[in-house]
Amino acid sequence: MFDFQSYVQRRQANPSRIPVRIQNYAYIEDIEHLRQISEHDLIHQAVSLGLRAWQFAEGRKLKSKSKPIDESFERISKAWLETCFTFNHQSLLLKFIPTQRRLFESYGGQDGVFFGLSNDAVNLPSPALKFLFGRGIGALDNGHVPYLTLSRFFDDMTRGLWNFAAQIPDALIHWRRSAEITEDRAGLLASRDISAAIMSMMRMNLDWDNAEIMREIRRYHEGLDVDWGDPEIEKRVKALEIFMKSCIYLRSGGLSMDETDAQVSQIFGIF
Repeated sequence: MFDFQSYVQRRQANPSRIPVRIQNYAYIEDIEHLRQISEHDLIHQAVSLGLRAWQFAEGRKLKSKSKPIDESFERISKAWLETCFTFNHQSLLLKFIPTQRRLFESYGGQDGVFFGLSNDAVNLPSPALKFLFGRGIGALDNGHVPYLTLSRFFDDMTRGLWNFAAQIPDALIHWRRSAEITEDRAGLLASRDISAAIMSMMRMNLDWDNAEIMREIRRYHEGLDVDWGDPEIEKRVKALEIFMKSCIYLRSGGLSMDETDAQVSQIFGIF
């Protein structure tokens, strides 16, 4: 784990005012967008207020409707422990949340973080679970969880509930797309399986059955045209292909992270 200020200085970006700690695989645009968000006092106040509101309105409900993942979920528990170990964490709090819509989510703020697994995720293969788990731990390690929690919370409520709350979602949208890249990299480091990454992305974003997804994964490996279902998925997969050539992923040799990020930025031209 690297200190935010020294890491960003080394990669020729402006240091942040807050002591965020990030990982060496983090996408530089994610770092920069998060720095910009953190420097706005209005957003800082709204995040603090929003997380307190989330805790009161949603956090308690989630905890009451959930149950810990224990030895009865042996395969899931094993994949979770192995992923935590990959990122030098002791076992983090993982809960089964039947009412959760997305496959896997991270929740919380300054008072603590927990992770939620949905009904639909239980039967995923272990490599796909590890990709999801790695993304979640990547979100934790790179300071994403409070913003993700707040962003989901605002998705479910009317903008402008508080005087300054309406300004948050737009600011978070620009950051969220770059944060996805950092989290995808963490997922790939956990699973080391591009097929698992594709499966997880498609399951998270498309209403497709397993047979349709496996058909497109086979076409991907055969070098045929793939129906990605969503152009953002294709971009994210291409970004992971570049990351697989990096020194971080290969562990020796490979592209520097500056070169890796520069190539990824060309795919996501809006940044």
